[in-house]
Amino acid sequence: MPHGDGANAECEDKAPEPICVQYKFSRTIPTGQGIATQIRLLSVSHDLLATVHGERDVLIWDLVRNTPPQRIEIDILIDQITSIAVSPTSSNVLALSFRLGTAHEVWTFDWVNRTAEAKFTTGPDFHSVQYSPDGRLLAWVSSGCIDVWETIINTHVVTVRESRKKTDGLPTSHFAFSSNSNRIAYADRSGRLTTWDVTNWCFVAESRAKTDWQSVGREAMQMVLDKGRVMVVSREADGTCPWTWRLTTWWPDSGSRSELELNGCAYASIPRNARFVATVQMDGGKLRVRDTATGVCLDQSTQGLCRSAKLGKVPLVVAAAIATDDRVMVTQIANGRTSVWQLVAFE
Repeated sequence: MPHGDGANAECEDKAPEPICVQYKFSRTIPTGQGIATQIRLLSVSHDLLATVHGERDVLIWDLVRNTPPQRIEIDILIDQITSIAVSPTSSNVLALSFRLGTAHEVWTFDWVNRTAEAKFTTGPDFHSVQYSPDGRLLAWVSSGCIDVWETIINTHVVTVRESRKKTDGLPTSHFAFSSNSNRIAYADRSGRLTTWDVTNWCFVAESRAKTDWQSVGREAMQMVLDKGRVMVVSREADGTCPWTWRLTTWWPDSGSRSELELNGCAYASIPRNARFVATVQMDGGKLRVRDTATGVCLDQSTQGLCRSAKLGKVPLVVAAAIATDDRVMVTQIANGRTSVWQLVAFE
């Protein structure tokens, strides 16, 4: 199931496609292969999903055709994979951060030809590896900071640490490149958001949460940076339901910051273009696309994740992601059923 180069070409000049949420198909991991059912880590391109199961099993899922996932062989000594990313320039290439004994490494790997392309090592506790959308940079979190490398010449560029103001920020939990690869934003565990200019690696702005996120059991789950705004999906345990999900939007240029509670949400995800927020609803697991400013429903699927949706069963969603072209979403529930959803009317 090889995939060609240029899979994630930008289409920013095109008019937005109409929102239309429809269930496409579901798959489960074939039995008898000794692979853990639930997705532990994932990365998605426009047409495939790469997932990590257990300590080091990697599967490739086709988002276009309803075919079983393919287990890939990685000829690298690995104790535990800590993050995975699909290259935006070729879906055949994966970046993996992993631990081997006490060592932490990042490799890029062509899973079709089963060849390692590059090896990066700079420090401990690697996770959250990701490419810039133009594929020029590869970055990951290391010891609470962000290490950035140039992919073509395999050279360390910068380590993004605390902002130049001497703040009491906490270690980085999530980060994101802008869609044009010119800026990077990151969130720490307190909910502090920061942006940097990638062209000269200058600090741009920061915003602090009114309440420390860690102190209330709130954690960032996903982050995007697009068109001058930073958006963070987070969840918080409040004692009345499994999680309370919120969408935080920050405009670095003006300093404005807003919060939107996603009522009735069991899981939430935002596309790279930040055009909407997609939520799996607690009542039966229907997929709803909402306006990011008001939370108003733009469209909702007729089918839910729970077979007993009419009874209002709450789905236990363990993983979700939106494809890089913002047209398709993938969800997985606790029993291992992985579903593909169409988000726009493009077929």
